[in-house]
Amino acid sequence: MQPHQLHSKTRLLGYTGRHLFYIMDIFLQAFFLWLVTCTGSLSAQSRIYVSVTAGSSAVLPCDFRNKTQSSGERPHIEWRTVSETVFERRGGDQYEGEGYEHRVDVPEDKLLSGDCSLVLKDVRLNDSGPYESYLLERRRTRSLRSKRVFIQAVELSVEESPKEIYENVAETRIIEEISNLRRPVIAVSSNAGMIQTSSQITVFILLTNIFCHSI
Repeated sequence: MQPHQLHSKTRLLGYTGRHLFYIMDIFLQAFFLWLVTCTGSLSAQSRIYVSVTAGSSAVLPCDFRNKTQSSGERPHIEWRTVSETVFERRGGDQYEGEGYEHRVDVPEDKLLSGDCSLVLKDVRLNDSGPYESYLLERRRTRSLRSKRVFIQAVELSVEESPKEIYENVAETRIIEEISNLRRPVIAVSSNAGMIQTSSQITVFILLTNIFCHSI
């Protein structure tokens, strides 16, 4: 083989190798992009969004009938936030997390039929956030630890009630008017010689409105 032919063949192999590497790089990027997109789509589909007003009750949906569960075994359900356990039930035994006492429940009769929905009463603004439910299964070994099977993710959104919005606005106006009492606007009546402070009258009207709405 002549030297110039060998050189040409070497250049051709180098070009072909770079071309194949470029194609593989594009393919891998496309594959990872598809994988991330599919994962995000599945995650979004599995999450349920619930929106309620403060002071009302919320039901966070949950159904474990499509999960593994030994026949005859009492279902053990756990509801969690990112940082703490909100509620647990196994038969008649239950646990209520700190700040959720007397406000949460998974009714035992519904749980036996596969409905593990969490009932949250007297919802507060700070109850907003992500919740997750799990089915706890005891392992078939000597270990006392349980296997945690994910069931459902729920995003709870809590909005202020109209009454709270009105009270907050009224409170703000009262604070503003009280601060303005240091610089009262005085109106003098030329006929009766009466002097009245407009800020004091406004505060009295606001307090009367709040009292009437609270009854």
